[in-house]
Amino acid sequence: MRKLKLLCLCGLTAAVLMTGCAGSTDTTNVNLGSATVSEYRGVKVNVAAPEVTDDEVDQKIQTNLKQNPNEVEVDRAAKDGDIVNIDYKGTKDGEAFDGGTAEGTDLTLGSKTMIDGFEDGLIGAKKGETKTLNLTFPEDYKEESLAGQAVVFEVTVNSVKEKQDAVLDDAFVQRTSSYQTVDEYKEGIRADLLTQKQKTAEQEMEQDVLQNVIDNSDFKFSRNGISVRYNQMLKQYTNQAKMYGMTLSQMAQANGMDEAGFKEYIYSSVKEAAKKEIVAKDIAAKEGLDNITDEDMEAFAQANGATKDTLVSLYGEDTVKEQVLQDKVLRFLASNADNEAENPAKLSEREVTVTETETAAEETSAAEETSESETTEPETTEAETTAETTKAN
Repeated sequence: MRKLKLLCLCGLTAAVLMTGCAGSTDTTNVNLGSATVSEYRGVKVNVAAPEVTDDEVDQKIQTNLKQNPNEVEVDRAAKDGDIVNIDYKGTKDGEAFDGGTAEGTDLTLGSKTMIDGFEDGLIGAKKGETKTLNLTFPEDYKEESLAGQAVVFEVTVNSVKEKQDAVLDDAFVQRTSSYQTVDEYKEGIRADLLTQKQKTAEQEMEQDVLQNVIDNSDFKFSRNGISVRYNQMLKQYTNQAKMYGMTLSQMAQANGMDEAGFKEYIYSSVKEAAKKEIVAKDIAAKEGLDNITDEDMEAFAQANGATKDTLVSLYGEDTVKEQVLQDKVLRFLASNADNEAENPAKLSEREVTVTETETAAEETSAAEETSESETTEPETTEAETTAETTKAN
């Protein structure tokens, strides 16, 4: 299945999110069907503990050196690529205009930060020189009062700096990081790379177990639930296409498909997301993972560089709780997997809140019976019109 170039805008940031755009709407609580979930404890995986080599550390350092060149003041005329520190004042018809004056501004010549002619007009200037630039704002300039208008800039050059290749020393380390010495810097980079690899390994374990469970489970989908999710997702892609000035058909073509194939892709994505959601809810109910607290949501939000309140305001409380539940289930599955690697990856320490419920299994069974009865309700979608009982594939 092709990976779309234009991704749905409504997904949360975490890689663990399994429902995608279809789940981040007011359709969170729609019944999607039921499943006979396969054994999910002791699932075999093979994920080795990550290691960081000296070469990887060196490669990262070289990248950092290239991205952070030294800026050295020079006593010569400015040329393309130099950094000039400038004071400037812009006037129109002899009067200063808003946003046209600044002092002590660093500008890289050739960066096209300023309007056409401004940076070119400073090439050849030396420290202490003042240049008068007669320029014209572009016709499509965002500030309508200046669009297409002739203006004059008086620009004084305070300094000229050139970029020189950086070298790895304590001065570079202190300029670009919170470390003080090269040795500390190298160890810090190694630790950062290892943390990144550990997160990747954890996600691999979680997804491997989940996919194994899905592949060995039997699903009975609710035509009504799948239809609601499909139509919602179709609407989201249609709206996204409009944001880019395209039709849905044009978006499909941009991704190498015709409109019918694009809709089939959407429908297939909805069903795959539904499988993950059905399995997650089933396991959560059986294992007492379905009591989502404010603390759970806050921890999830912080892990994704946000706050609970921010996520709730963006996506709604039901959607955030759904994602937290799925995160807890993924964590539970990985914690109970049988990792057969010679040097197995280990999960980082993170609590999974379990609520003890004596009747969880009975409640889950009753819910499944209700779901199966609801799958008989006919509901037409644009991609498929029949409910099906299928092995997940």
